[in-house]
Amino acid sequence: MQFAPAPASFFAGRKILVTGGAAGIGRATTDLLLSHGAQVAVWDLQDAALSDLSDAHPDMVHAQKVDVSDYAAVEAAMAKLAADWGPIDHLMNNAGIIGRRMSVRDYDPVELDRVLGVNLRSAFHVSHAFVSNMSAREGRSIVNLSSIAGRTGGMVGNIAYATTKGAIASFTVALAKELAPEVRVNALAPGVIDTAIQKDVFADPAKIEAMSNVIPMHRLGTAAEVAEAAVWLLSPASSYITAVLVDVSGGR
Repeated sequence: MQFAPAPASFFAGRKILVTGGAAGIGRATTDLLLSHGAQVAVWDLQDAALSDLSDAHPDMVHAQKVDVSDYAAVEAAMAKLAADWGPIDHLMNNAGIIGRRMSVRDYDPVELDRVLGVNLRSAFHVSHAFVSNMSAREGRSIVNLSSIAGRTGGMVGNIAYATTKGAIASFTVALAKELAPEVRVNALAPGVIDTAIQKDVFADPAKIEAMSNVIPMHRLGTAAEVAEAAVWLLSPASSYITAVLVDVSGGR
């Protein structure tokens, strides 16, 4: 699939919330949206990265340290954001973790709950907060971050992660039907992307090379490539697309 360029003028003055927007795919999406003139609210837990964003874009970024797995924290953060900026136009549910490697044999209910909280419950929390405080503008949209692991099962030992990403795909379709036609809801399913979260998994360059060899494009993807797809789905360039899961996986 080839993405038509998102109309940059569309985003000028629009307010977009990106969870996990201070690093990786979230940061690449934040940077691209800012380049299009959007105002971006970033919810993350990384103090230094949040400060860097605020310092670099003092009038365009609303940075908040938020644990999106905590419903009360999300509600409080949205109340603060709404008071400062008013209604929000778009949402990207990007926050996520891979979690500790865990199989059913060595099942850890505490770790499962942690991964479920960040990857899945957060999407419910933040989507509820967004819908309760969204603007009345036309062209509103939500993009959720799934993964091809939801389809492939991911790496052995990442059963919790793969399960949450499969659930995000289902959540996306259900939410799209609920909010249509006023709000479009779609999801991205990245493959192996060259970010810090993946380098933690593939710390060995030989493993990265082996993974690249099973990808038809013969390389890892970049955060910027996923960001381009996210911004396209957020924009009116995809105005008749909703309830869709778009793979950004190099053909895997």
